[in-house]
Amino acid sequence: MCSALLKSWKAKSKKAKIFLWFFAVCLLLLILAVPPKILAALSTQVSQIPIAQCRRAESGDPRSPSNPDIPYVISPRRTLLLTDKPRLRWNQVLGVKSYDVSLQKGDSVVWQTKVNTNEIVYPGKPELEPGGEYLLIVKADNGKFSTDEKPNARGFSLLSKQEAQVVKTAIAQLNNQQVPDKVKTLQSAFFYIGSDLKSEAIETLEALISGGSKEASVSRKLGDLYWQAGVDVLAETHYLNAHTQAIANKDMVQQAQIAEALGDLYVALDDQKAAMKWLTQARNSYKTLGNKQRVEELDTQLKQFKSTSDALES
Repeated sequence: MCSALLKSWKAKSKKAKIFLWFFAVCLLLLILAVPPKILAALSTQVSQIPIAQCRRAESGDPRSPSNPDIPYVISPRRTLLLTDKPRLRWNQVLGVKSYDVSLQKGDSVVWQTKVNTNEIVYPGKPELEPGGEYLLIVKADNGKFSTDEKPNARGFSLLSKQEAQVVKTAIAQLNNQQVPDKVKTLQSAFFYIGSDLKSEAIETLEALISGGSKEASVSRKLGDLYWQAGVDVLAETHYLNAHTQAIANKDMVQQAQIAEALGDLYVALDDQKAAMKWLTQARNSYKTLGNKQRVEELDTQLKQFKSTSDALES
């Protein structure tokens, strides 16, 4: 009885979260009443979200993945899924010609195949069941497994049919808004993020970049998502791209926030030299912006770094 009530409460709680996120996105669109200015305003709203809210609460293991000889999982990992036919992706290992791919649920292998590329769309058979956690396992012909990554990547779970329908209905309503297609794509991506559908959010934002987007906020958000998923290599790549784009766009706010994100990433990676470099850049950008509080906070952090470094050298 208690178990059934708890399950029911969790389901209602998740639906409530989805609805709240949907209405938040809709409210943003209502506030941004002039269509030509919506995209810029939406990007600005996203850039103002504190980095700590986006990443630190749920970042992946800071040292993983790091071995390019391992076909480590890129997506889906550490996420819920809307689709039951997800695109499965992993690191393309140099010199490897084929990969054995399988999905595991608990101790059982539910599906397997062999491919010569580093991605495949799951065919949908056997059907994935909502609730249970699946783990993508890849074996390269060099004998390395995706599970050689330490710690192993967490898997993914499917939304229930009811929850999936709530999300699909919300996305359909967002897409019916009279706004540019790029804005529709962005608002869908942010809604996916709010629903913990990281994989769908990543694919949506990557499609924007493939379509020519040069917005720092998009690349930065991809960096956030990949760090949350535990794929530091791609997090670093997107953060660096975002910083370059922010410089090109002369967006000092984004430059400061992205430099801080890179500094935090390198702190987690235990690369003190790179961390100090980027945190110093962030500090200088915040000084230019007149943000005395952040300057003081970063000065304190940098002093602590220097003290630690001096203690290690002595």
